[in-house]
Amino acid sequence: MRAIGHIVGLAALGLLTGFVSFASAGTIRHDREDQAYLDLGAQFASVGFITGSTASSGFAASGILIADDWVLTAAHVVDDATSLNFTIGGTTYSAADWQAYPKWTGDLWAGYDIGLINLSSPVESIAPAQRYTGRKELGAEATIVGYGMTGTGERGAELFDGQRRAGENVIDALYKEARKSQYLLLCDFDNPDDPDDNVFGSAEPLDLEFLIAPGDSGGGLFLDIRGTLLLAGVNSFIGWNDGAGDSDYGDISGHTRVSVFNGWIDDVIGSGGGGGGKGKGKPPWAGPKKSSGVVPEPATLGLLAVGGLALLRRRRAI
Repeated sequence: MRAIGHIVGLAALGLLTGFVSFASAGTIRHDREDQAYLDLGAQFASVGFITGSTASSGFAASGILIADDWVLTAAHVVDDATSLNFTIGGTTYSAADWQAYPKWTGDLWAGYDIGLINLSSPVESIAPAQRYTGRKELGAEATIVGYGMTGTGERGAELFDGQRRAGENVIDALYKEARKSQYLLLCDFDNPDDPDDNVFGSAEPLDLEFLIAPGDSGGGLFLDIRGTLLLAGVNSFIGWNDGAGDSDYGDISGHTRVSVFNGWIDDVIGSGGGGGGKGKGKPPWAGPKKSSGVVPEPATLGLLAVGGLALLRRRRAI
């Protein structure tokens, strides 16, 4: 069993010279065909591609449509942005405004890596994702979706083509800091050929085992609840202890727990509350309440013991 010593934010993939390397999103099993991950990704139309800029560079990331003109993403995607665009269903929408969760400071382990983007016009052809509102994520099999870099578990993330991929993983652990709620969902990338790469939970990988990589920031972690896919997590960071944060076997991923933040999301979507669009105080998008997908807590999912977290070390996103 491998202990994890380092954490890195999947801050949006930097675009310094444009899209020059071509492959797929997220790292996959070395013994599975990439097409299977492409096909699974095609089932998640609500997950789109974010491009944006800061004062010093451009970047790419992922986001989830949760209402006709609202996108949920990671706080570290939006907090320094000077412009944002969201591409979904072949159409690109500019952002009218955006905000990170008010308690976000850049500390990934605090669990506040979640943000919202208000689009300048509504998306009419894509159904928004429904959000999970229960507290039974631990031990569940999840599908993780994004537009990040790709590679295999043997070599790690190497290439990028801006295509949507999806894969599977088990939510092996929940994490919280002292006196806080459990804000993070944690998964590890199990190696079918080496159980020693396991960090926590079962060492047996799922059929389409998968780990997020740079560019997957802000994408979604979904649960299948009675045949309905529900958004339960937002892709936030990876952790490693092998000297390379490259999303290879034995690395872990952290996902902001959506169910903890549903009240804040509803407040912002409904009234423009929550404060701080573009860091300029109350955002200008206050208006009629928008419809969005929230469902009641479903039947109980299996639980697993939490372990192996004492060796995790905090590290701020750069």
